[in-house]
Amino acid sequence: MLHPATAPDVTETVTEHIREHRKYLASDSRCILACLTEKETVGRFSAVAGAVVEAELHIRFGKRFGRGERWDAEEYTVQFAALAQCTGHGCIDSKHEVPATDVFLLYADADETAPHALPLVTAARAWAQKHAETCRALPYTGR
Repeated sequence: MLHPATAPDVTETVTEHIREHRKYLASDSRCILACLTEKETVGRFSAVAGAVVEAELHIRFGKRFGRGERWDAEEYTVQFAALAQCTGHGCIDSKHEVPATDVFLLYADADETAPHALPLVTAARAWAQKHAETCRALPYTGR
């Protein structure tokens, strides 16, 4: 019996991104940038007139320098932000940004860091769903 595919769990997705980033930083070929933003679609809604409203989670990897006695030490960090955006042609309120969270250390337990993204995802999805229920914008056809 075939089961329909379901969207991945946000905490599992974030945990995977954190662990993959750690692997790249620990590898001998450090060709990956220490500072980058991974984007993951966490919601997609169809608006009344056919436009699409998407919610994205942004996982920002960076580094900061230590403070106090260890001012020259670097620490790799991770931070979360969310964005909801309507792709409709002529939409007047097409974006909603959920401010970034606190900064977390990249080498902290990924299973404890990942749940901090959930409130942002919930807020972005709520805005996207509400916007999809009221937006009358048509899908953009590229003309």
